Amino acid sequence: MKDVHAVIELKITPQRDCGFGRIAEKVSKFEQVEACFLMSGGYDLLVFVRGESLQDVAQFVANDISTIDGVVSTATHFMLQTYKARGVAESLGGDERMAVS
Repeated sequence: MKDVHAVIELKITPQRDCGFGRIAEKVSKFEQVEACFLMSGGYDLLVFVRGESLQDVAQFVANDISTIDGVVSTATHFMLQTYKARGVAESLGGDERMAVS
């Protein structure tokens, strides 16, 4: 079975004297976390995670990420299909056009 990959948007409350750093460090220490970025815009941290199943990732977010002091909200987006990764396009196999009915 292939691993499940997800992207999680985190809104967090900056902490006195360290801003977003302390929470970002806590999030980054989990083995499920592949990458963590401070972002501009509508949320603060963008976190790439890997799990064994959709339920595994959902439990990780509910039990580990969302319970960290300072995490205000999360939004989880599951990666369903890869078309290009690390600069390399994935083979779609066969005719790439969609059927018209």
